[in-house]
Amino acid sequence: MKITARTRVLIAAAIFFLVISGGLSAAPAVSQEIKPAEGTVAEFRIARGDLELSRPAQPQTPFDKVGRRFALLGYESGAFEAWAYPLKLLRNFEFSFLLGTSTVPIQGRDIVRFVSVQPAVTTLTYTYQSFTVKAHFIAPVEESGAVILLDIDSTEPLTVVCSFIPVLQPMWPAGLGGQYAYWDDGLKAYLISEPTRKNHGFLGSPAARGISYTPAHMLSDVPNQFKVEIADPRSVVGRFIPVVVAGGKGVRDDVKKVYQDMVADPEKRYRRAVDYYEELRRSTLGIRTPARRLDLAFEWAKVALDGLIVDNPDLGRGLVAGLGSSGTGGRPGFGWFFGTDAYLNSLSFNSFGNTAASRDGLAFTQKWQRKDGKMAHELSQAAGYLRWWEDYPYGYIHGDTSPYYIVAMEDYVRRTGDLEFLKASWLSILKAYEWSLATDGDGDGLMDNGKAGLGALEFGSLTGIQTDIYLGAVCVRANMAMKTLAAAMGDKAVGKKAETNTARAEKAWKEKFWDEANGQYSYAFNKDGRLVSELTPWSAVGLAWGLGDFARGLRTLARMNRADLTTDWGVRMLSSRSPLFEPLNYNYGACWPFLSGWVAAALFDFDYLPQGYQVLMANARHTFDNSLGTVMELFSGAQNTWPQEGVAHQGFSSTGVVLPLVRGLLGLDGSALDRKISFRPGFPADWTSVSISNGKVGEARFSLEYSRAKDSVTLRIKSEKAAGFGFVFEPAFGLGTKVLAATLNGSSLVYAADERPFAQAVRPRAEFALSGDDTVEMRFAPAPEVVPSDVPTMTGDLSRGLRIIGTALAGRDLRISLEGLAGETYTLEILNGDRVESASGGEFDGRKLKVAFPAVGEGVYVMGEVILRIKD
Repeated sequence: MKITARTRVLIAAAIFFLVISGGLSAAPAVSQEIKPAEGTVAEFRIARGDLELSRPAQPQTPFDKVGRRFALLGYESGAFEAWAYPLKLLRNFEFSFLLGTSTVPIQGRDIVRFVSVQPAVTTLTYTYQSFTVKAHFIAPVEESGAVILLDIDSTEPLTVVCSFIPVLQPMWPAGLGGQYAYWDDGLKAYLISEPTRKNHGFLGSPAARGISYTPAHMLSDVPNQFKVEIADPRSVVGRFIPVVVAGGKGVRDDVKKVYQDMVADPEKRYRRAVDYYEELRRSTLGIRTPARRLDLAFEWAKVALDGLIVDNPDLGRGLVAGLGSSGTGGRPGFGWFFGTDAYLNSLSFNSFGNTAASRDGLAFTQKWQRKDGKMAHELSQAAGYLRWWEDYPYGYIHGDTSPYYIVAMEDYVRRTGDLEFLKASWLSILKAYEWSLATDGDGDGLMDNGKAGLGALEFGSLTGIQTDIYLGAVCVRANMAMKTLAAAMGDKAVGKKAETNTARAEKAWKEKFWDEANGQYSYAFNKDGRLVSELTPWSAVGLAWGLGDFARGLRTLARMNRADLTTDWGVRMLSSRSPLFEPLNYNYGACWPFLSGWVAAALFDFDYLPQGYQVLMANARHTFDNSLGTVMELFSGAQNTWPQEGVAHQGFSSTGVVLPLVRGLLGLDGSALDRKISFRPGFPADWTSVSISNGKVGEARFSLEYSRAKDSVTLRIKSEKAAGFGFVFEPAFGLGTKVLAATLNGSSLVYAADERPFAQAVRPRAEFALSGDDTVEMRFAPAPEVVPSDVPTMTGDLSRGLRIIGTALAGRDLRISLEGLAGETYTLEILNGDRVESASGGEFDGRKLKVAFPAVGEGVYVMGEVILRIKD
């Protein structure tokens, strides 16, 4: 039968109808397997842990990823500079993107949306209308390089362009010449090097090709570039595109192998980093409190301090002070080895149990001790390239390094019982001690700034003095430390000498800095003995170490609690009322978290507990308000913001979280030499439970479970390897509390009451031997207690929070001294409000106390007082 054209049309129409109506199946399409893009690696899971910090990205906010030998220092835009210690390999690395055949770049900094930070990886998410790119930044702990893994999801062809400016310069003040850079197509990377072939950098991707052609004898004035072209977006589904940077001093082939190994197996680098930080967390002190953000800040402080352990190829392993982008400069923040910073931060390492880092840091500084015994203040990481000690004047400029070295040594030995290291270090310690004693020109037992060098401040009106209170405190504490160390060494002569010197120095500190007219320990005294009557947080260092008269210390700290010194985000370097006050001045008005930390530690020691907690939380909040996971070097004294030149990852700022938390709020301390552990908590009154794990003193290991009910406190202590160790438990309760009884494992336990005059808390003290599993219970008749109020503050805010100056108990009257903004009303929470008979100076509803301050001016703080009468 002949089929006409009309019939063929009808048949075709019928088939079409059947297909679209489901009556006939269409022939299957021919599937074409998509080949993975060249140079990509199989995607692996980037896990999200409970330490993750995330928020919308802030392109101008710093971030870093660092290891022992390498650092990426950049901003949340994705721009960074790369350091293979001590070399700056490159700067101004940036991502941009091209869609399809477009030649108009989409800058990464314009489309970055989110940042997520974990110890092992930082992820930046770039989002545009047709693609999302996640860049995972990983810095291996022990290798001289870093990996960026690009996870790309696009609906159309995409090109990723990586641009950077090669540098290849050692840290200031060293320098190199004749640098060059070129694209090695076989390696798929730029080589950055110099004529001696001793310093190298590599940057590239196995999925890339170079698009910059620079002269072989020099570096280009414009950014070098390479690109990754994704013609078919399906080819990168389930794949990572690795971008790798590596470098360092040494044989080129060795550095090249680091690059190649990282390209070949980026997953191994990620897994090792994850394992390392998980072990860091498992092997060090852990806490669980009702304040989740405080717990997080503590964990991140441990990570931040760990990131300052540096392995320098010329100098060895030591502790640098801080890290931040250098821009066009030659030093990454405070990325040098600073003596005093190492000693201060070693107290934090000891506090959370990473004593190996402390020992390494101490041993490193011993190598640079001057022949006369003085310890070094600073050492450039580029010292292997030049005559640092001979040609530059900075090495020994500070006077506090030598006594602080002794303080740090004693803290380490006391915590660990490491007598082997003490014996190996004894000659060095003696030399540092003799040097320190020789700087006491007036015979008062305190070191003189003029002979020793710089102490608290480095420039300005307050440097031409005889002795500042900080240098004096370190001097006294060093004498005390020598007594302990000499006893451990069995050196009776040195011990006797240190005992005599301690008595003289303690007396001088107690009397010569006291300013009766102003009711405070003041900043310094001059050669003629006249006081420099400035109130500064430097006084808190000595007070936290137990120096001075207790009543005078209370008065000094009460003055520090006032609003002219204490802000919602920290403690000012100088009172805002001082004629020298400048809010952004490094030494004369800024808020340093490290000094705020010392103030918090002193407040806890003197039982100003709500006040100490507020200052501690101010420091802890800085973990989250700028560079996520690290704490900025300093903040303005006028508003909650930081100066542009501040260093984002500053070690002593993280110590401003660790020290007051562990040794203040938790009150944890101990001595392996005396075989004693002490727990002197200063918790907020409404905290019902706290857990502490993996505590260490010497070979002893312990965990604590603390719980508080209305009229009792229970502490369970589990210990291992603690035979012969004593334990001191000294909890804090509000004034007016009456302790009724104590038991240990069900049997009566003897305790002593704290009878200090002017005390801010009631502290019963019980001491007993550890058995492995012990439970202590204390019962008491409760009294009203002030619960520390949260003082939330946003970036840019002025200080508006209520200041609690102090408390006093007179008969049944609990007097609470306050300071608040004129015209403002504040609310204080009172625990055990059922024990209040009446209240004056505020409105009390049985739980909350409202206090209104008279409107006597704009933006000024005024004093007030509330009196709570306690029921019989």
